[in-house]
Amino acid sequence: MRKTAPLLADVLATFAVSQVSAADLPGKGITVKPIQSTISEETFQTLIVSRALENLGYRVEKPSEVDYNVGYTIIAAGDAKFYRQGTYVTGAA
Repeated sequence: MRKTAPLLADVLATFAVSQVSAADLPGKGITVKPIQSTISEETFQTLIVSRALENLGYRVEKPSEVDYNVGYTIIAAGDAKFYRQGTYVTGAA
């Protein structure tokens, strides 16, 4: 019985998650095109955020790699959106 309890919990959690309808997803019908820097280590972060957006119903296209100066220019021109919430680092100089 001990081995079946975690499995049962996983099955029930999966069933509960699968019951969320597409109407409950905030990104239904919205396509996003991520941009990321050319630093390969930052790809992992982009993939995590893209997966989270897909789980919220967004259609996520393949990310484009841009240099930082291009990315800042794109955001400043309003061709890309940048959103940050909360404090990332406290007590930094």
